[in-house]
Amino acid sequence: MTSTSKPAAPAPEPGGGPPGRAAGTRRRSVRAGLTAAAATALLLAAAPAATAEDNGIADQSAQTIADRSRTAMADATSLRMAAELTDSTGTTGLDLAFDTQGNCAGTVKLPGGEGRADVIKRGDDVWMKLDETLLRSQIPGSAADDAIALIDGRYLHGTTNSAVLKQFAEFCDLNQFKEKFSSAPAGEKLTKGQRTTVDGDPAVTVTSRHGTETTTFYVSTEDAPYLLRAEGTDSGGERTEAVFSDYGRPVPARTPAPADSVDLSELQ
Repeated sequence: MTSTSKPAAPAPEPGGGPPGRAAGTRRRSVRAGLTAAAATALLLAAAPAATAEDNGIADQSAQTIADRSRTAMADATSLRMAAELTDSTGTTGLDLAFDTQGNCAGTVKLPGGEGRADVIKRGDDVWMKLDETLLRSQIPGSAADDAIALIDGRYLHGTTNSAVLKQFAEFCDLNQFKEKFSSAPAGEKLTKGQRTTVDGDPAVTVTSRHGTETTTFYVSTEDAPYLLRAEGTDSGGERTEAVFSDYGRPVPARTPAPADSVDLSELQ
């Protein structure tokens, strides 16, 4: 008598249980995971971004605004300054990031169209790339052609002991600028101005007058009362227009590779 065998049942999924039930469980788990991920994304999208807080400085007196701004400047360890300094010789342009350790990086443009220099300073070491116009203004006669060929677009490298480099490295003295913008001159008279903005950042103005000098300070009304802008004329007739930013941000530490610089001693 021939026996008829029943078809073998499908093998159970690992872990036991019928295959249909396991597959359904996996599908429900995937759907649940996707739902949770979508919910998280919606919550993140709906959450407000962190915003700067009004520091209340705009409601204070002119004296308080000036005092707090000067204190914030005195306490700053690094910042960026983009400025134009104008006197009888013309306008010097500066765009420098610098710190209280003597490090800086940026550009200096000399008055009268005499050229531009890219400056990097780390401690006492200075790298400076002068454009051709500036090189010719610093090196007389045909020697300029030889220097331009030797430098070949590279940085000059030396220390602050070099008279040439020291002249430009002096622009890297953050403490000098901090002293200028954090000190209260004797006999100063202050006038509170209006709310305004500096590159989109809210500020309030205070104008300082003493003798023949007048300077208007734009002080941040958000977070720390940092000085954002200053413009004015000193007793010698020099006009300053400066914008400040990047408080507390480290100065870029990258320096030119040896192949991209030439030692100043080779030119002497």
